[in-house]
Amino acid sequence: MGLPRLIRLLLVTADRDVALWLQRVLEQAEPGSMELVRAIAPGDEARARAAGIRPDVIVLDIEAGDIAAIARLGAECPAPILVLAAECDGAARVRVMRAGARGVVLKRDAPGTIRKAVRKVKEGELWLDRVTTGLLLKELLAGAAQPGELPAIGRIANLTERESDIVRALLGEQGANSRELAARLRIGEQTLRNHFCSIYRKLGIPNRVGLVAYATRHRLDSTG
Repeated sequence: MGLPRLIRLLLVTADRDVALWLQRVLEQAEPGSMELVRAIAPGDEARARAAGIRPDVIVLDIEAGDIAAIARLGAECPAPILVLAAECDGAARVRVMRAGARGVVLKRDAPGTIRKAVRKVKEGELWLDRVTTGLLLKELLAGAAQPGELPAIGRIANLTERESDIVRALLGEQGANSRELAARLRIGEQTLRNHFCSIYRKLGIPNRVGLVAYATRHRLDSTG
């Protein structure tokens, strides 16, 4: 069996010690599996440089910026964002997920846990604990309005038949990972990720947790 595909990480931080620490964490991974391609300071230039580097995953040191930086980075670079924090309670995790992050890791987490989180968000999955997932679903199911949100009926009507099938499959197997869901749908994982990106864009949703909540609220599990 060959080596896993190299995952290229971009770190956004103003702290050189954080960059050195993450480099050590990645060096403990299987050789050739993860690489820190660059560490850049936050700010306006970071977004343009992130787009040019084209990493597989962006690790954002939240102490180096604010939550709004997540949305700004996401607008310039399609790579999934994993937030790095010293501490992050459930409410703060919900806020960063709503801003578009795919997960949160703490600087005190074990190196193996951080590497696993990187792999998961690279595969299109979320990295969330059960408490945060529950809080996020509760908030989204309560119908918190998104700024400038179009009527739901118009957004839903824009989904293709295949995209609607994928949403129903997701609701039917919420615990399935991307590989399992793709196998059930008889499509490749990359094809599934492409469909999810299209669904998120059409519905104005940042991630899979948001999609589950949106689809549940609007009864997209119905075949009608």
